[in-house]
Amino acid sequence: MTHLSHHAIEAMRALALRQIMATTGSRRDVLKAAAAAGLIPVLSSGQVAARAAAQDAQPVQGGTFITIGHHDVSTLSPDNDGETVIWAVVRQIHDSLYIVNDQYELEPVLAESYEPSADGRTYTFRLRQGVTFHNGDPFTSADVKYTYDWIKNPDNGSTRAGLLDLLESVETPDEYTVIFNLTDADVTFMVQASVIMIYPATYHAEVGEEAYSGAPIGTGAFTVGEWIPAQRTVLEANGDYFRGRPNFDRFQIDIVPEANGRWAALDTGAADNSIWSLNAEDNTLLDESGNFTVFLTLNNAVNHFVLNNERPALADVNVRKALLHATDRQALIDDVFLGQAVPATSNLSPNVEKYYNPEVTLYEHDPEAAIALLEEAGWVAGDDGIREKDGERLAFTLAVIQGDTARRPEAEVAQQWYLDIGVEMEIQEVTDAVAGMIEGTYDAALFNWVYGGGDGEPDARDTLGSDGANNFSHFSDEEVDELLDQGVLEQDENARIEIYGRIQEIVAENVPFLYFLHLQGYSFWSNSIKGLPESVLSSDNLYQNLYKLWKED
Repeated sequence: MTHLSHHAIEAMRALALRQIMATTGSRRDVLKAAAAAGLIPVLSSGQVAARAAAQDAQPVQGGTFITIGHHDVSTLSPDNDGETVIWAVVRQIHDSLYIVNDQYELEPVLAESYEPSADGRTYTFRLRQGVTFHNGDPFTSADVKYTYDWIKNPDNGSTRAGLLDLLESVETPDEYTVIFNLTDADVTFMVQASVIMIYPATYHAEVGEEAYSGAPIGTGAFTVGEWIPAQRTVLEANGDYFRGRPNFDRFQIDIVPEANGRWAALDTGAADNSIWSLNAEDNTLLDESGNFTVFLTLNNAVNHFVLNNERPALADVNVRKALLHATDRQALIDDVFLGQAVPATSNLSPNVEKYYNPEVTLYEHDPEAAIALLEEAGWVAGDDGIREKDGERLAFTLAVIQGDTARRPEAEVAQQWYLDIGVEMEIQEVTDAVAGMIEGTYDAALFNWVYGGGDGEPDARDTLGSDGANNFSHFSDEEVDELLDQGVLEQDENARIEIYGRIQEIVAENVPFLYFLHLQGYSFWSNSIKGLPESVLSSDNLYQNLYKLWKED
């Protein structure tokens, strides 16, 4: 993610619109660079209000917005919202000081404004007044301080703690002023930390995180109505929402694991939108139907097999390299995803143009090279053709989300490719691969995830840092850890490019996970949904301002 200082630079704005993630522009002084290292525009409250007032159409209130996801909405708490399906729901319930909107602009929500100090180590936020939580409690600086202090407390094991490594303390001189004190100038602060969703201090402290995850109370546009994690979640409009009552009466998400089922829901009008992708052929059918507003964006997420680097067989870097050599990524693009993807070269997407480094070790499809690597590493074929070393069979199990018909085919073809080089990979359907990889109970899993690059900011402490909350591969490299720490402190743009370029080189040298593709993202919105922008840089970020949209039958 990225960010800018108080005053947006118009030339930078044009670049952001031209190329997703290519947000760059002229440098300001060291202070502003430190406060705005991501270099994306920052909107004022007045600019946000002016845009809303400039809408040509008159919004219509009523009805239900129905979207569909492919897996359980397992929590309603912001602390475990890493998966897009969950995040899109949690975002309707909670707000943050700022958001990064669909145009990759920082937009104030619970804050009116912010000001960095001259040394970039202090951020002062002026909060909105008159905001209340769903239970009627007033929103104040105490709630902000509570949220950030709770995340920082290691006893709570927060998944967001890594975003606040440089946060030393939070001060609240009055009810509507918050001061963040950093140990050093964190150039990612505005886009990484200011977008953290806020807890209600009194209620959260009273019930605890576990209970809160099923009965949250935020300041958001919708309140919890019905929550059946594996089936349906229904949220009700918050009539007292401080940014104005949502136009929709309800937000509903139905869980449909099968891609064909998601296509049918969209095709028949049973759903207005799908948060998750469809089968490639269905993308084409819906795109050509004329019944949808379609946003196309190349995904920053890497389509990949997560590998548990602590498993004996997968701990061998030569095994990981061999598996990547054995994978015909172009065949996956052409045959499974019908050309709707580009090959991955490391952890960052080419979308992150400013930081993307294509000059890394490449692993062309070469089964013979894969076999040679395994032979050199001492993995010898057994009687059944599966390789062994020191009594360890070269075998592992890949977890795939139950009903994931869009991505399971790539696992099935890879299974044969790996068998051809003497590696046995079983496929197991699960309901929650994320928890299994974090806890280390699974060997491997099929994921789409961002390893740096979200909203243009290449910081990947969360996924590549040795102690990262989402370090699914259990990858640990001292140089990467040092570079990740340097990256959030470095104020010089060219130096940051070098830092994250080197990280990509190390990832390519170590192959901690099998990075395959970056999928072409198709975001479908029924033509009955109004208030959508003409174009977006991030279709996912549209869900943050869903309260502004409406439906016309």
